[in-house]
Amino acid sequence: MSIFSSYLKLSSQYRWMLSAAFIFNLGFYMLIPFLAGYLKQDLLLSATLVGIVLGVRSFCQQGLFLVGGLLADLYGAKPLIVIGCLLRAIGFCLFLFADVIPVLFLAAFLTGFAGALFTPAAQAYFAKQEMLSRAQMFSLVGVARNGGELLGPVCGLLLLNVGFDILCAAAALPFLLFTIVFCVLLPSASKVKSAKPVSSTGEKSNIKTMVSGVLGNRAFLKFSAIMMGYFMLINQISFAIPIHIVNQAGAQQDVAWVLTLCAIISIFLQFPVTRICERWLTPQHWISIGIALMGLSFATLIPNWPFQTGLLYYVPLSVLAVVFTVGTMVSFPFIMSQISDLANNKSVATHYGFFYLFAGIGLIAGSSIVGFAFDLADISEQLAWYCLMATGLVTAVLHTLLMHKHVEQEDSQLTNPSTH
Repeated sequence: MSIFSSYLKLSSQYRWMLSAAFIFNLGFYMLIPFLAGYLKQDLLLSATLVGIVLGVRSFCQQGLFLVGGLLADLYGAKPLIVIGCLLRAIGFCLFLFADVIPVLFLAAFLTGFAGALFTPAAQAYFAKQEMLSRAQMFSLVGVARNGGELLGPVCGLLLLNVGFDILCAAAALPFLLFTIVFCVLLPSASKVKSAKPVSSTGEKSNIKTMVSGVLGNRAFLKFSAIMMGYFMLINQISFAIPIHIVNQAGAQQDVAWVLTLCAIISIFLQFPVTRICERWLTPQHWISIGIALMGLSFATLIPNWPFQTGLLYYVPLSVLAVVFTVGTMVSFPFIMSQISDLANNKSVATHYGFFYLFAGIGLIAGSSIVGFAFDLADISEQLAWYCLMATGLVTAVLHTLLMHKHVEQEDSQLTNPSTH
């Protein structure tokens, strides 16, 4: 089954949801990468203030994923998806008034909070479909998001040449349209299944039940903690590689080359790779193999390559991009589907919200460790790459060893339903 036939096999609701996943990344990468430059160069804001604004946006998204997950389990996926689209549209429009500092911070908050509301609800919604395997569904989600990530900066650059106000309006318009579409299209009954029926004590008891259910899910917490290593690696293409290129007196187009190559490979190969992986080995194996490949990909930068210009200069970066992207392709869909499996169809959105808290810690830890390794370049210029390789290998080994027992228990339950 090709990616197109699989896409057409989905109901119209899920096809629209995939379109929304594409639009969310398209709008984000259309505006956000150029926001810092606009605030610093055009509005003449201090670098400190710009950093705080971008930090507020990131914190409101990463830090509030749990809130979005809880609300999705309480009130259903539809209202959270609709509100998330609406808030993202409002937030992007408010950047038109970025010269007013309180409005600028409000825009940053709404933009981040919109992602916190939309993402856990959307992930739980995707996990519910039964037309494709969960891994194939999240593979399609990955293709949609990578498409938006690839085209977003191109569209943003073209619109920025016309005017920043046009860019803000163009980035906000699709979110406003999807707000209307989802109000009409998504059925009100499409709720993420909660842990158990709401008790007579009311909403607070329900929240307590959902949170305690997640905190009592030791297999899920163990998996989330291990996957922090995955997120320590996933951000390095846009963090460690640009720093390396700058240190090597490279150009910005070198960074764009790596990002574009990663996105193109994912768009065209993600779905067929996932289908091949499903035929061989288990999801647990592919998660470990993928993370190990992500870490090992940085070994291509350890040798002191003699060529600094020309086509041969791009060989190590290209090999890194290919190996790293293959690692993400064989691991990402199974990681996302594993969260739903571990949730056992109870408070799925809340589980995704908790998972993204661990992801945020992993992102911060990865950037901090790699940044510190670069600062110690006088000790070893390759220290950052050794750290990333070790992160990938250790994470893969821990996942294989610590999640093996859970997989055996899950398999025994599937073969002996009476043990449920």
